[in-house]
Amino acid sequence: MTQSTYPASRRAAVLSGFGEAHNFSVREVPTPALRSDEMLVRVKATSVNPIEWKMRRGLGLPKPIWRLLLGRPMILGIDFSGTVVAAGPEVDGYRIGDDVMGAFRFCGADAEYVVVRPGDRHTAVALKPPSVSYAEAAAVSFAGLVALAGMTTHGGLTTKKNSRVLIIGASGGVGHLAIQIAKRGMGAAFVVGVCSSKNEEFARKCGTDYVVAYDRTSIESIASHHPEWQGSFDLIFDAVGLDKAWTVLAPRLLSTDGRFVGAALPQLADGRAGEDVGVIGGLATAGRLALRRMGGRYRFIYGFMGDLPCKRGFSSLVQWIAEEKVAAKLAATYSLDQLADAHRASETGRTVGKISVVMDGGSRHDAQGSILS
Repeated sequence: MTQSTYPASRRAAVLSGFGEAHNFSVREVPTPALRSDEMLVRVKATSVNPIEWKMRRGLGLPKPIWRLLLGRPMILGIDFSGTVVAAGPEVDGYRIGDDVMGAFRFCGADAEYVVVRPGDRHTAVALKPPSVSYAEAAAVSFAGLVALAGMTTHGGLTTKKNSRVLIIGASGGVGHLAIQIAKRGMGAAFVVGVCSSKNEEFARKCGTDYVVAYDRTSIESIASHHPEWQGSFDLIFDAVGLDKAWTVLAPRLLSTDGRFVGAALPQLADGRAGEDVGVIGGLATAGRLALRRMGGRYRFIYGFMGDLPCKRGFSSLVQWIAEEKVAAKLAATYSLDQLADAHRASETGRTVGKISVVMDGGSRHDAQGSILS
């Protein structure tokens, strides 16, 4: 095994129990030992994805199962960027000193050092393009893989020049990357983004050809406001979980062989996350999704319960990042000590772009780098 010097312990944000964000505490925990097929990365930045605060609250699965999956101590964090400081003899393609970026299953990146197994099929890792900051690189991996899967694996989108795509939640962490992947990466001819009116300009900068502001035009009335769109979209991608997008919008706007892809469970009637149900409610939701899929036009991205993160497509995503076709827009940057605040910001559902978390100390910064009170 080759390695540089690194400490026996590391700072990490440890989750003491499921519930509110104040259950995080930053403390010293042992630095993991490496197996022969693993490398140790000194983390420079990670990010917050909605799935992480849902994990923190114990949503989607019974809490004992989450405890088993997360292990002890419970450390969240899916995305990472940083520098390789040690590598086992079976690690191929990476050397000490390499800057890398990626995402892996069931967390651990909310720490100064993290173990990465490049050969694992659920690990997406690549050399970080030099032109991309650590914070930007850490913000793009998991959300970018979800968006890419929504466009390709589940959405069936190809590089044909006449593809038409409608993206709901266009200014969010996954949605704004889906716009860029569809338009700049895959060359879609017409991309419509649905977001609030205050985020219209942001969605346009990401590459939308047209923006529908849902606070001016409701989801149910989009088709009647745009009769020329009837039956013309190859893909509707829902990054929010709006049930009416499938029940009302899709029947009118999807082409004959078009697909609808959901990246979030349909929200409950009171606006809560679709995962916020008990076991019986979860089984009912799973049954409903299965029935929809039987029709052949509906797809759902199950994320951790499916095949994400994964290697498939990650090299293309990183190449687009290097070519400046795709970039994560940072809504705010927090330090590791401010992880609880970062989670609270994500839970509002109002994040424009992605939230990054850096290991170095410092105050919260907005996307332009100015200090926020």
